[in-house]
Amino acid sequence: MRLLLLAALLALLLVGALAVPGARANGATGPISFSGESPGAGSVTGSTTPTIKDSFSDSASPISSVFIYIDGTNVTGLDSTTITATSVTYVPPSILPLKNGVHNVTVDVSDSVGNSAQDTWNFTVNTNAAATPNPLAGVNPLTLLLYVGLAAALCGAGVGGYILYLKQTTRFTFRRYFATHAVEKTYFTLYIPLIAAFLFVLVGLSVVYSNPGWPASSPDWVFIIAIFIALTAFGIDARREMHRIRAYERAFAQFLFELADAMRGGLDPAKSIVELAKTHTNILAKHLRIASDGIRLGRPLDEVLKDMVAPMQSPLIRRYAGLISDATAAGGETALVVYRAAKDMDDFVKIEEEREKQLLLPVAVIYIAFAVLMAVLFALLYIAPTIGTLNVSIVGLGKLPSGASTVTQVPKLSAASLHERFFELMLINALGTGAIIGAFTEGRARYGILHSLGLVAATAIAFAILFP
Repeated sequence: MRLLLLAALLALLLVGALAVPGARANGATGPISFSGESPGAGSVTGSTTPTIKDSFSDSASPISSVFIYIDGTNVTGLDSTTITATSVTYVPPSILPLKNGVHNVTVDVSDSVGNSAQDTWNFTVNTNAAATPNPLAGVNPLTLLLYVGLAAALCGAGVGGYILYLKQTTRFTFRRYFATHAVEKTYFTLYIPLIAAFLFVLVGLSVVYSNPGWPASSPDWVFIIAIFIALTAFGIDARREMHRIRAYERAFAQFLFELADAMRGGLDPAKSIVELAKTHTNILAKHLRIASDGIRLGRPLDEVLKDMVAPMQSPLIRRYAGLISDATAAGGETALVVYRAAKDMDDFVKIEEEREKQLLLPVAVIYIAFAVLMAVLFALLYIAPTIGTLNVSIVGLGKLPSGASTVTQVPKLSAASLHERFFELMLINALGTGAIIGAFTEGRARYGILHSLGLVAATAIAFAILFP
């Protein structure tokens, strides 16, 4: 019984949607097709003299006649109507502005061989609709850049004065400073790009809001470009760091095997490292040479190993290096301990590699889920005008409560607003999905930045193609 009631309800909803007047009805048949209605079907505009435009094409023969009707009135012959071979444009004169409410547009096109078609849609004029606020109203991009340049010059002058003071008091030199303080790579991969992205947002938004004729999604594109400026270098560096750590772990496991073999041959751990440094040519070659030089200078083995593995930034390598240091300090069958550690680490690395391969399927599932969500949103956007005008009172819903004489009207989102909101929603979802992939596969969200950027790019391209 419930299933029958549900089926009846859905049928009534469908009939109501088809019966509602004002929804876009493209009557194009044959070779004539329409596109580019403006204002869009179901949209809301605050202007009483909007530019009304429709484009058409004919694959069979040239267009012979074009008529445009506004609310049933033929405005084809007015001076404010422009007709070309592919479009018709009408701008209501200021002395005959459109009133608030829904307005219907019909374009009737015929070609030279007798084919004809009609395109009908509606839009709403609402002069009370809130305009998009301009948070940078009155800001000139050149003035903004000038202020930024002046601030940078003042900061540079302050830093220069402080460096000059250090030179006079402590004999400061850059060579001596950078010999003991390495410049962190994060400055070039994250901090500087973030500053550049921030400046781009300021200038971009100022330019966008100073051109009101640009599309409503222009601020979103400014933020998309800023995201790529801010995160691309950091995302690439994070992926390279992940692959470098994996290479270090594989090479260190092989090094432990060779170290165990050398110790079984009668060499102590320190001399084994010195000898292995002479023959290694893989990714550990430089680190082994530095460790060998430290041993020749008489440094303790535990300090040498600690300094050797520190640049590799791998907790797994630090753990096994500490194990070797403790086993060497304790004495006994050190070679056996090193061999067991090498075997254990090699097994762990192989397990990690196998796990990464097995995680490819879940990652693919996440991508498929993202694509399905985008497809659902696109479907909703295509039927948004129908949803916005659907009257469900025919099924007993939406009626006034008993004893009530009025009901508050809830304003409806225009089709353009729905496009923009869903676009922003998918951008946020793309960034979060990439972070989830990084945390799920590698344990750190930053390893998923490239996934996020790829999903953001896919979202932007899809919306640009389907909703230009």
